[in-house]
Amino acid sequence: MSSHRWCLAGLMVVAAVGCSSAVPTETPGVERLGDTVLRYSGPEAEAVLSYRYPQLNRTEDWLFLDVAITAVNDPIEIDRKKVWVRTPAGEEIPLATQEEFRAAQGELAPKLARADVAGEPLGYFVGRIEKKLELFALPFEGLVYDSFWVTDREVYVGRLYFSIPGGVQTGRWELRMKLAESEVRIPFRLEDE
Repeated sequence: MSSHRWCLAGLMVVAAVGCSSAVPTETPGVERLGDTVLRYSGPEAEAVLSYRYPQLNRTEDWLFLDVAITAVNDPIEIDRKKVWVRTPAGEEIPLATQEEFRAAQGELAPKLARADVAGEPLGYFVGRIEKKLELFALPFEGLVYDSFWVTDREVYVGRLYFSIPGGVQTGRWELRMKLAESEVRIPFRLEDE
């Protein structure tokens, strides 16, 4: 291949990587990547959130959110006690405990299967080592931690579970995570189709 073709091929790769179809939202630092996928960019962390499953399955008693999270510069700790959602009514619901998740396993099994099928790929952090988010586990499926550290060379991918009394309702929700020096806030809207 001639050097002219190599240069042209390189420019095409740079152009493709540099282009983005992300759409800014009304929330600074949050972009829309798809119908039910949002990307948060903050001072300590970057995260991608998919809320496709709850959009397709409203009124259930559990809210499932798929996430990918990485650090911006310094390592950050994600503590399960500092992760919650804000409901359309303004109520703050903490991340379910492993015990709550395990107790609801029988009820959740068919929902988990549907969520796996409905899941969207969250591979937006190219070049980072992908690790499993280990805040929840089914029996015999691995270890569960109350917190974990993530660096800017890793991305943790997994699902967050929230027990929602009265069922998941339409309206504006917000995923929140309290970090050492900032707070991740990713608003999303569940709507009637």
